Amino acid sequence: MIETMSDTNLSRKEREFQRREQDILSAAIALFGEEGWENVTVAQIAASAEIGKGTVYKHFASKEDIYARLSLDFHYQLMTIYQQISLELNSLDFMKEAIYQSFRFYRENQICGKLSEFCKRKDFKERISESLSLEYQDLDQKFEAFFGVILEKGIQEGVIDDRPIMHLMIGMEATFEGAISMMTNDSYTDFSELDEETFVDVVTGFMVSALAKR
Repeated sequence: MIETMSDTNLSRKEREFQRREQDILSAAIALFGEEGWENVTVAQIAASAEIGKGTVYKHFASKEDIYARLSLDFHYQLMTIYQQISLELNSLDFMKEAIYQSFRFYRENQICGKLSEFCKRKDFKERISESLSLEYQDLDQKFEAFFGVILEKGIQEGVIDDRPIMHLMIGMEATFEGAISMMTNDSYTDFSELDEETFVDVVTGFMVSALAKR
């Protein structure tokens, strides 16, 4: 197919649009690390990205939409990590590795990790653009489908307790989010000067034991 002048210009504009959007997100993350994501303004993000404030709004309707985009991208990366875990593992070992990798990823990306926990709030999702809200719903469904297959396989293998899949997921998510909150606030150090690595091992072991067939 012969490429027309308009096609070439559109492709270039799309690439430029994506590059600028990434510049905005990178500037936001850098500022969040310096001042805390709650306190940074759109004007500060625009100045850091060396663009006008109005240009930011061409990409994101609000600061909440910037939060949402970063949170969604964070979870897309997390899904990619899960997809790279060997399916040759039995389901209980798969879940153990997934839990451990989740903690590792949160620790390596603490700013987006903290932001993502905030973005899970129902009132937050009611304030973002409809397209982003729908993207959250789609991503949630993909996570549920992915782990639903693993958990169902584990039940059939006889290594995971035969309980409703959604109940297993709720228990896992609640425990994990509680642990992440403790890591974020450093409250796990209240327990006999427990170091972070040991804390992760303890929580991972507890979660795996909770899944195991009784």
